[in-house]
Amino acid sequence: MPYIGLATAILVPKLKRFQDSSNPYKSKKTSIAQFKNLWYGGEYLIHYKQSASLNILYVTMMYGLGMPILFPLAAFNFIN
Repeated sequence: MPYIGLATAILVPKLKRFQDSSNPYKSKKTSIAQFKNLWYGGEYLIHYKQSASLNILYVTMMYGLGMPILFPLAAFNFIN
């Protein structure tokens, strides 16, 4: 499911930009706010992903010696 979300997060804005115009200097948008939302995207909230990563790191370092399977699982999560 994360890959589907990533694909839609990339493809949908590109399709919207293409519908507006292929050239950012000739946009159909009538205000600067609309132009910025289209070409620069929305606000990126990183605190959700950062808190999840810190939680996984903390649990892995705290309980990893007792349950060594946590180390490969945490590595997979960080790579993914």
